[in-house]
Amino acid sequence: MKSYIDDLFKYIDTYESNYSQFETEAFLQTYNGITTVYQTLRSDRNQAVEVDYYFLDKIKLQPLTSSDLRQLAVQVLITRFESEVDTDGRCNQAYSYCRNLRPVKQDVPFFEKNLAQLLFNEGSLNNNFRINAFLLEEMASYINKYGKSVKTDLNPEQFDGLTDPAKMLELMRRRLALGPNIVKDRTSLEFHLQRVSTFNRVGAKGRLFEQYLTQWDYLARTSLWARLNGWLKELGAKFRGAFQSFGYFRLLSTQRKLAYLTYTLAIVIALGIALGSMALWGSYEDNKLEEFQQRANELHDMGGP
Repeated sequence: MKSYIDDLFKYIDTYESNYSQFETEAFLQTYNGITTVYQTLRSDRNQAVEVDYYFLDKIKLQPLTSSDLRQLAVQVLITRFESEVDTDGRCNQAYSYCRNLRPVKQDVPFFEKNLAQLLFNEGSLNNNFRINAFLLEEMASYINKYGKSVKTDLNPEQFDGLTDPAKMLELMRRRLALGPNIVKDRTSLEFHLQRVSTFNRVGAKGRLFEQYLTQWDYLARTSLWARLNGWLKELGAKFRGAFQSFGYFRLLSTQRKLAYLTYTLAIVIALGIALGSMALWGSYEDNKLEEFQQRANELHDMGGP
């Protein structure tokens, strides 16, 4: 266990001093290796106390604010350690030290207000989306398990009242609790937010927001051709319905919007016919001129006048 902790802090040091040498996957594997041992420490209290003090010694070597990765990873890791391992109040020294450094002492509000904001700052974690997504999921998973349950009836007004980073944390919590395909459920908050383009507005707040929402398929994106094709289909359906009754069509054509559209289309069609006719006539004249010249050349070669 101690070797895993040593390796984790070495990766954080490398992140801070020489990011080009930072190994993302190795960091994540080490982090997960530490958390998988938490359950075994619940039954080995002496070992749990020893690990707690070892954590504390490593944390004190550098200020938690040395980097966003150090603050995010350590705060989340130690908070989870206290919740999963400290069953008797004997191994919470590292947690107490980290908690005293917080501007907000309670775990969930601290995650939602401070750590979420840190996670979504411009250029956070050196734009390492893999680390970013991992830590966002860790925070969401912790809140779901040890904090508050997901509010399945959260309405759009309540969602809009959250800060943008808190919105992303809430969406991740909902994906973990309700499934990654929640946006396809017509009764879900996500389906409504997609329909009213809320996700597009959130995605416009920054590249990281857009990257998350794109990966989750929450952004309602259609190609120009798809939009044009849909518009043409809708227009065709309206005209087919209108032409089923000439009297109904004549009535519709007197209405301002459809009248303008009808007259515009008529003008466009007329211009198209005119231009097409001119092009065809020009092509016809060119062909006749070419035939005349060819005939003249043949007569000249035959010694004709």
